Amino acid sequence: MVCVLEAARDGPAARSCQASLASRARRARKIKLTTAGLPVEDAVQNACEVFQALANPTRIRIMHALAHEEMSVGDLARALGLSMSALSHQLALLRLQRLVAAREEGRTTCYRVVDHFVGDLVHDCLAHVEQGGGSRPGHQHPHKRRR
Repeated sequence: MVCVLEAARDGPAARSCQASLASRARRARKIKLTTAGLPVEDAVQNACEVFQALANPTRIRIMHALAHEEMSVGDLARALGLSMSALSHQLALLRLQRLVAAREEGRTTCYRVVDHFVGDLVHDCLAHVEQGGGSRPGHQHPHKRRR
C-alpha cells in the first residue's frame, strides 16, 4: 500500500496512511528484534539433542527422581523397578548428553542431575501435561521453583 500524503494532507486518509506507516515500522522493529534474539544454530541443535534424550518414559522418570536428590544406582533401580543393566544403559545415554553426573563413593556410584534447569524442564513438562486434564493425575507433589 502506497500512501499519497500529497493528495490528502489533513484529512482522514492522511491519518490512516500515517497510522499504517507507523504500524509497518513497529512490525519491522519487532521482526528485527526477534531475528536478533534467535539462538545460534549450535544451541538449537544441542537443545534438540537434550529433548531427544528426554523423549523416553524411563529417562523422564530417572530425571525426575534425580532432580529431587542424588541416588545410588542400586537405590534408583529399586525405586524405578529396573534391572541394573537397563538403568545403567539409560544413565549412560543421559551422561553422554551431560544431563546427569556420577560420583563414586567407595564401591557405590551415585548420580545427580547436573543443574536445576534440567530438573525444572522435566517438572515443568509434567506440570504442563497435568494441566491438560489427563484422565489421572500424573505429578502429585509440589516443587520448589529455583529462578
